[in-house]
Amino acid sequence: MPVQVSWEAKLNNAEDVLSSQTLAKMNHTSFNTTFSNCGFSLSPVNPANISSDVRAVFITRIVMNTFTCPFIIVLNVLVMAAVKTKPQVRTKSNITLACLATTDLVVGLVPQPLQIANDISLLRGDIMFCATTNLLSNTVTFICLLASVHHLVLMSAERYVAIKHPFAYENHVTEFRITMASLLVWTATIILSSEGFPPTAIVIIFETVMVILPIYFTVSVYKEVRRNKKQIAANQVSLEAKEKLLKKSKAFYTTVIVLLAILLCYFPSNICTVILLSFKEKIPPNTKVTVLFVCTFLPVLNSLINPLIYAVRIRYFRVAFIQLLSRKTISQAEELEKKIFGSRQIGVDSDANTRQGNHTLND
Repeated sequence: MPVQVSWEAKLNNAEDVLSSQTLAKMNHTSFNTTFSNCGFSLSPVNPANISSDVRAVFITRIVMNTFTCPFIIVLNVLVMAAVKTKPQVRTKSNITLACLATTDLVVGLVPQPLQIANDISLLRGDIMFCATTNLLSNTVTFICLLASVHHLVLMSAERYVAIKHPFAYENHVTEFRITMASLLVWTATIILSSEGFPPTAIVIIFETVMVILPIYFTVSVYKEVRRNKKQIAANQVSLEAKEKLLKKSKAFYTTVIVLLAILLCYFPSNICTVILLSFKEKIPPNTKVTVLFVCTFLPVLNSLINPLIYAVRIRYFRVAFIQLLSRKTISQAEELEKKIFGSRQIGVDSDANTRQGNHTLND
């Protein structure tokens, strides 16, 4: 006699099948989401079956991050310590450089170690840990990117006021106010990086203004510097005024070099990311991984380039670095710096004023 199956039993059986299929889909979606968070949203490479070329790319990134991370931390700590402890370096323009060094220091302390851990876990096939480290690394890197752009506005504004409005600069721009401005920069950066607040349109408008402002300040100051150079060439200013103008001009060009370095490190990364997103179906997976490596490493490299710019451009940073690393007196550090790098003249006509000019110009 055939067994009669009730409608209730059939319904329960259908629900079990549906639940199993739904669970399988959820697990598949969860794996894909985790898989994308590991850095493969643009490159569908299976971590369990990575090719030798792709493996070589990740190993290279691990080695380069491991090598550069200590230098980024040490050099940026030296910049901040030099500005904090050495009177010959503690100028208003150098304080803005120290504020920018805080963002570079954070890159060496957080995103780089996380990126190393992410790549190692990826090569080992630990997908869940890889997703966590990659998400945190990307978040902090984005915050550092915004903070760098906002500190560029602070640096450019400081140079703009110093050269275009020198009297207001002496009376109103103080070390305390520069420090408070840097704290506001970090506060604004964290708020703008928070998910869902503020609205995306406000963020886009705000960041567009932040990109335009440094360009406006730089162009305005450049015109003023050109005018000052013509006055110096025509001997229309005193020696004391000439020294001040040359010092401000050198600080301005240092700011311009830092601006160009940040643009050259960040803009190619953004352009490559847009290209990968637009043509992700047409670009070979190995090419995507290689390009992603360059995209993620260039912004990190900028955190190493910035303190090197300060050391190359500003003599008293070099002297302060020697003091901090070797515990020599300032006179001993100056002598050692001269032996290594040689002495530089600033172009002031009087020999007596040339020595003074070297001291002030390298503030």
